[in-house]
Amino acid sequence: MLLRALLPSLPMSQTPNLDDFHGAKSEDRRNRMLLAWLAEDETRAALFKLTNANGGSLCFPSRDATPRHCDCGGFDEPVLAVNPRHASVTLVTDRRQIEAILLDTTSYSNRVYSELGGGNFMLAIDPGPLHTAQREAFRECFPDKTDPLMALAHAACQSAAVLGLRGPDFDLAQYAEHAGLRFCQLLFGYSATDFPLLEAAIRAGYKALGYQVMERHFITDPTLIPAARMTAAKLLTRTSALIDAYESGDEDVLKGCDDPSRPGNVTPVLKKLADLTSDLNGEQRAHLALGSAIGTVGNVQAAVCIAVKALFASPDSLLASARALALSECNGTHPTTPTSKLAEWIDLLAAPLRENPPIAYLPRISVDDQGRKTGEFLLALGGGTARHTAPGDDPLVWGLPEAAKHWCAGQALAWPLIVEIVRQVMALPHLAQALDPADATVKGLKKRHGFACESYPLTYRRDRKRAQWCLNVAMRIKSPVRENADQLRQIIRAGAPRIERVLRESRHVHFAWFELIESDTVLVLHTVYDGPFDAYVQHFALRAGDLFDALFSCIEDPPPMPVDKFPHEFAAHLRRYDRAPTLGYFFSAYPSSEVARIVRDEGRGP
Repeated sequence: MLLRALLPSLPMSQTPNLDDFHGAKSEDRRNRMLLAWLAEDETRAALFKLTNANGGSLCFPSRDATPRHCDCGGFDEPVLAVNPRHASVTLVTDRRQIEAILLDTTSYSNRVYSELGGGNFMLAIDPGPLHTAQREAFRECFPDKTDPLMALAHAACQSAAVLGLRGPDFDLAQYAEHAGLRFCQLLFGYSATDFPLLEAAIRAGYKALGYQVMERHFITDPTLIPAARMTAAKLLTRTSALIDAYESGDEDVLKGCDDPSRPGNVTPVLKKLADLTSDLNGEQRAHLALGSAIGTVGNVQAAVCIAVKALFASPDSLLASARALALSECNGTHPTTPTSKLAEWIDLLAAPLRENPPIAYLPRISVDDQGRKTGEFLLALGGGTARHTAPGDDPLVWGLPEAAKHWCAGQALAWPLIVEIVRQVMALPHLAQALDPADATVKGLKKRHGFACESYPLTYRRDRKRAQWCLNVAMRIKSPVRENADQLRQIIRAGAPRIERVLRESRHVHFAWFELIESDTVLVLHTVYDGPFDAYVQHFALRAGDLFDALFSCIEDPPPMPVDKFPHEFAAHLRRYDRAPTLGYFFSAYPSSEVARIVRDEGRGP
């Protein structure tokens, strides 16, 4: 929708029309028109089906028209004069044509990916000795058994939930990405201190992947690939060092890598790569790990967002089935053990991912018998490419069968993590799509050019998952500061018995205290409480308003007084000066226990 707003003059319709496309007066307008259709899930699927019905391929003008050297993988293409026109690229939607291109490894090449990570990047390697060695190393070093992968996915989601689900409003794209990063941290054997480096490299790498696969044909952003290479180089250096350390047992380098949240039946991939008997050198082993991590996180993030969006768009019965399946494995308000119903979840989620896969395209170039590029192709995946000619027929979301050497190596890794993230989210109480406050419409899933999922705002009743909230109101003491600080001490000293009584009678405050900080120039009120903020605060405005009036008489910028006459303004004042915990992180040892329950249970004790 944003793209259409930016390009109002183009003759774009909600339904793709090939006559409009071919009749556009310039290549640039055709390019813009096609991007608008590809950027929306519904119009992209319609375009694929329309193209399928008209021969299965569509030539379009690409903005990426400048030949470049390929110094990766042994190919040396001369730099030619810049083409003043748009380069021609063929979008292929016909299933048989796609399979033929994937199987013909002589006339078609993967090396369009080589700009991302050089000749050792697994995606860019055509079938041959190195490709075979990397595939064998992947089989040897990456787990493919269901139980350890489910345990690993569960541990990753629990770690990601600490910050990702800290409040009632959260972003599913961010939570899924965080879970994917934690999954890779545990799977590969990085330390917790490696997390920022892992996050930067994988995030930049996936953006560059999207650009190289599809976006470069429609937009110009020369910063993405160099930025990805820079962050990838840093992570590659660290990964290589860890592989060497796992081989030598260097405890100093490996400090923090033995993460206690990693399931005991999972051996870190970097350790397996270190112990692997293979002709792959150290850099190639590190590239194998890095490339696998980039693909895993971005694709899982997209798959989760697409699947959850599809569940909300489905009939209520299907959404209810997903929630019932999640809650059937819950203890309280969230799943506490890895799922035992993986097959049921896959059955539920596979259909929307077949229609709208995380990556909707595979790039290929055609080459002559000297290995020189002769053309470029964008192979379409997803709903419009499926013929459904046989049971189980799918639109190549996971590639061709393994025997064809174009199977998705990460499929076994991805499904347990996709399922676990969706399961955790579906179990959240009163889960809903966030609404735009301006017009009450669903904010929905935001994609970048129909490729990467950038945000998907959701909400849930966080108070049903965790009872406690914290408040840290920092208020500056007015001048004369020393005298007013002394006066505050006297007010608190005199009022303590009454404050104690009001707090105890409220039966929704766990802890409360005052603190003078910054050399006695700031007064901080700390509380940990249950329930809605406004009800909690207004209770004290009405029951102890005169004490707050006395306190605020020593504070800069006080709220309207007397406080008991302005309870709403009192609540707004505390919100304004509340210092929320850093990143929203707040720990509770008993998240579902309210004060009233704790007091009742204590009364039953010996």
